[in-house]
Amino acid sequence: MSPESSVTKLPDYREQSPKVKERFERFHKRPVVLEVKNLGRVFESSNGPVTALEDVNFNIKRREFNCVIGPSGCGKSTLIRILAGLDYPTSGQVLLDGKPVLGPGADRGMVFQGYTLFPWLTVKRNVMFGPMNAGESETESERNARFWIDMVGLSKFENAYPYQLSGGMKQRTAIARALANQPRILLMDEPFGALDAQTRFQMQTSLLEIWRNVEVTILFITHDLEEAVFLSDRILVLDAHPGRVNEMIESPVPRPRNDEQCVHPEFLATKQHIEHLIHPPESRSDTPLRITRMTDPDDTVF
Repeated sequence: MSPESSVTKLPDYREQSPKVKERFERFHKRPVVLEVKNLGRVFESSNGPVTALEDVNFNIKRREFNCVIGPSGCGKSTLIRILAGLDYPTSGQVLLDGKPVLGPGADRGMVFQGYTLFPWLTVKRNVMFGPMNAGESETESERNARFWIDMVGLSKFENAYPYQLSGGMKQRTAIARALANQPRILLMDEPFGALDAQTRFQMQTSLLEIWRNVEVTILFITHDLEEAVFLSDRILVLDAHPGRVNEMIESPVPRPRNDEQCVHPEFLATKQHIEHLIHPPESRSDTPLRITRMTDPDDTVF
């Protein structure tokens, strides 16, 4: 059997589901918010230049939820840092609403995997920080902070400090802080990667509810296939070494999303298709692990 014949092709569920078809017809009429054109990034090392990204092209439409996924070393974090203006491409460009991204800006909110809150500030003061730095009055910043804190479900903890919060609550605060600047696009770099499975799912469903009610576009980096399928409208799959666009997949999973959909055929088929893109059968090694036995041969476990 050839490697190609073992790959399960993703069925076109848009033809089978009128709701999914209608959703993507509406989606494709939306204006483009973010354009990435011929993007490349080369790092200099002691062993010579290392190409992290090469000729990356894609766009994100208004209020789209886009996930980026790929194997380790494909340049996901480099990509999102360039989009945020925290790093610079060596070729190509990034356009937000048609204007070049030349550095950090309030039009892009960023949520990192680590809990990047100011430990000496309360939840409320963390959320107020950006707007006050932008010149908003303390009274107005406090009013707006309470709005976003309530949006993420932390009203009872507005005067708590980060050390008093759980991991999920810290990330809720980070999301509120990013949204308080009312960005055009919210960039999220594996924000739930450090959370336990139960908290992670709660955060995913909370994020979808926030996104549904807020005028914001989301680009979400993840290494978790199920997370990508569960959250996204489209999934950008990157190849590694160097990072190139392999495929942009339209998620056929109907909205609104719920945990029961994780076992539905369209969800499983999408997940399997991404798995084959990231780890194609021809790239999998059949070489057995070289094991050195360090236990008593009579003490065998099965």
